[in-house]
Amino acid sequence: MAPPKFSQLHGQDDVPYIYPNIWEIEQTTGPQRLVIAPAAGQIDLLIELGQLLPEPFGVLYILAVPRGGSEPGRYQSAQPCDRDELEAFLRRFETFFEADARHHLWLFSLPSRAQLIYDNHNVIYAYGPLDEFQRVLTARGLAEGQIEFPAPHSHHYHAEFDEDERQVIEYWEWMHFPLQEDDE
Repeated sequence: MAPPKFSQLHGQDDVPYIYPNIWEIEQTTGPQRLVIAPAAGQIDLLIELGQLLPEPFGVLYILAVPRGGSEPGRYQSAQPCDRDELEAFLRRFETFFEADARHHLWLFSLPSRAQLIYDNHNVIYAYGPLDEFQRVLTARGLAEGQIEFPAPHSHHYHAEFDEDERQVIEYWEWMHFPLQEDDE
């Protein structure tokens, strides 16, 4: 079993926090989005939701808390990728993305401008064809509900993934930008 990425305090115990397979519609200052909190399988869900979007894709990897010797920052893929390339990347680093909180991952469809954002709270934010996304979520057994982050909570950064961090940075040619205020 992978180590926890996100946990909450119960008395003196720090226990993994597992969402109850829910999603909700949230109004932003711009468009509505879905906030999706699956109990597990976040990368599988990202891949399935990505199937609804036209390719090519861009990738933004935000390394907020480096441990593997990489520079913190926003790593934007220099070249678009097709669906197969994106899936290969996600599968290669699936355990790292799902079990370590040092990062956020943004995937965006260049033609449609739809976005899927997987953050360090193990939540996915989906912008784009919300009705189609909701059909996928319902078929996967997720229900509409109110998502709350536990307080207090902890993010975990595991030494066993330090090499994966370095390999993500070496995986593609990236354009590197400084972190923004809300990246941490």
